Amino acid sequence: MKLLNASDSEHSAGFPVFILLLIDFCLLNLAFFALNYWKRGSLFLSPIYVKLLLTFYGVWIIVSLLTKKFYLNECLNPAKGVWVIIRSGIYLTYCVAITVVFLGLYSYSRAQVFGTSFFFVILECILFGIVYLFTKPWTELKNKNVVSRKSTKIVLHLVVVDFVLVGVSFFVVNYFKRSGFIFKYGYEKLLLLIYGLWFICSLITRKFEQLNYENIYHAFWPWIKAAILMVLSLGVVIYFLQLQTYSRTQAFGTVFLLVVFEMFFYWPYYLSWTGNIENGDIDSSNEVIEILKQQRLQSETNLEELKQAFFSPIREGLRDRYLKDHPGLFAFMSQFIDLGGILRAETALRNSNAMLYSDSVSWRYLKLFINLRKINDIRYLNRYFLAVHNLLITGGYLVGWAQTIKIRRAQILKKFPRLIANGLYAVDFLINRVCPKLPWIKQMYFSITKGKNRIISRAELLGRLNFCGFEIVAEEEIEERLYFIAQKAKTVSRVLNPSYGPLVGLDRLGKGNKPIRIYKFRTMHPYSEFLQEYVYKKCGLQKGGKLKNDFRVTGWGKVMRKLWLDELPMLYNWVRGDLKLFGVRPLSIHYFSLYPKELQELRRKVKPGLVPPFYADMPVTFEEICESEKRYILAYLKSPVKTQVVYFWRAFYNIVFKGARSQ
Repeated sequence: MKLLNASDSEHSAGFPVFILLLIDFCLLNLAFFALNYWKRGSLFLSPIYVKLLLTFYGVWIIVSLLTKKFYLNECLNPAKGVWVIIRSGIYLTYCVAITVVFLGLYSYSRAQVFGTSFFFVILECILFGIVYLFTKPWTELKNKNVVSRKSTKIVLHLVVVDFVLVGVSFFVVNYFKRSGFIFKYGYEKLLLLIYGLWFICSLITRKFEQLNYENIYHAFWPWIKAAILMVLSLGVVIYFLQLQTYSRTQAFGTVFLLVVFEMFFYWPYYLSWTGNIENGDIDSSNEVIEILKQQRLQSETNLEELKQAFFSPIREGLRDRYLKDHPGLFAFMSQFIDLGGILRAETALRNSNAMLYSDSVSWRYLKLFINLRKINDIRYLNRYFLAVHNLLITGGYLVGWAQTIKIRRAQILKKFPRLIANGLYAVDFLINRVCPKLPWIKQMYFSITKGKNRIISRAELLGRLNFCGFEIVAEEEIEERLYFIAQKAKTVSRVLNPSYGPLVGLDRLGKGNKPIRIYKFRTMHPYSEFLQEYVYKKCGLQKGGKLKNDFRVTGWGKVMRKLWLDELPMLYNWVRGDLKLFGVRPLSIHYFSLYPKELQELRRKVKPGLVPPFYADMPVTFEEICESEKRYILAYLKSPVKTQVVYFWRAFYNIVFKGARSQ
């Protein structure tokens, strides 16, 4: 039942979704068993009616999710709430009936099917009224604004053509069914039934109204809905009136063929209609006066007003006009950017996922670039960030937002029960996160979606910004959006191929500070290698020398690290001779810079290894790690073989018998 969430109002009591779902499930069972007792005088179900009950279960959960019966984002009046319940009940009846007809299970009692749905809706309405009384005062209904629906005229020639297409479809199906156009006795009644349902469904879906749709897909959708409604209605009528003597192929095939004919007819009609609207000219002076409202313009230009408009600070304009509907974003920007020192002429604000072409506007030198469209919808993220990087002066700011993995999952969990939400999230993650990364599949994914609404992690977002020459000034989650402020502070990275696949190549320092490339299985989000300095400044180090609260590591990455599965590819580096079996850990340039100068000089003299001295001494603090490596290097330089044997067996003992692991 569609009830209120606690967040909708300070007066709402709030009911857990799971409790509402459980209550609704009990009401469905009560209605079904009550009808069974009324029909057969017993609560016992025969095997065939157990299957019918299971059909009700399946259809009920699907219909409830599609109609969002258990969720409400805004307060509804009682009439609207009751209508949601009735609509859900109609869908339930239609879907169960069409299932029975398609499977040819006419032995089920019609009273059992229709009576269960009717009684179920009555019980839900009673429960809705009780819950509504306790969750929302009736006086609040006076404050609700009702938006009227604009009425439009029906296009008569569309009705005539579609009427003819219905008859043609029926005759064509009859011809292929019986090799002739002569009806079987009684089938004229089926044709009249189809015409009646066609008329009713067309009015309900408003498919003959010529509305201003965005594209052909939206324009043809009411025609598809009308066909779906016709199929469902045919199933209900055939089952309710026990018209099983009629051919299901004749009935449902007519609707299917009608959609095909409508598609071939409506496509050129839509294109011609929209072409007339878009290309139509103004043909008379009366139209000029009516449409353009022409007045003579003043030829003089007020330079002072232009100066005031372009060379005044942007702060008031953002607060009072451009970001009026985003007060949280304005407060966030004010905290980290001196908006009083940025002029309007130095600011650009967009709400688009279209690609920027910086060469065409190279004359613009911006200090502040704001995009209110989520970056998940931008097809080529790096190209976009690079274009903004070219537009900004050094020290300029880029402000935007993204829907991260964490936020997406929280939103799905908020809308659906946890068990269902986890399944939906897994499917969503597979489609919008995994598919964009897989070879060959990603080409198909981007050709279909154009990159819109794909999932991006917080680490990947910030890492891409760093890769494209930005430094992260601040980030904050506001109203289920991760806003960021990035500053143009450096050149674009020279790394040609940032890691994106399951195998990661990382640049590390070897013996003599010679750059080496080591390989690991991915345990971090893509582009995480560009965030090490940012995470260090933000979080520091934890015990064991690793970065504290490292959000770059994925969930499965933590498991792989615990089992050392991520380091298996490093055996390749050992075979190549880049690493030895035991030795100091190969470090990145940033992490190497944190070491004392004396230890940096010692590290240059030895080759890094797979198993570090950490597992032999088990130091805790960063200083203890430095001291442990210093002792090892000095001992190794004095007696290499003995040191390797002693340290290796000490590490082996700690790992195997004491369960030593890096944090």
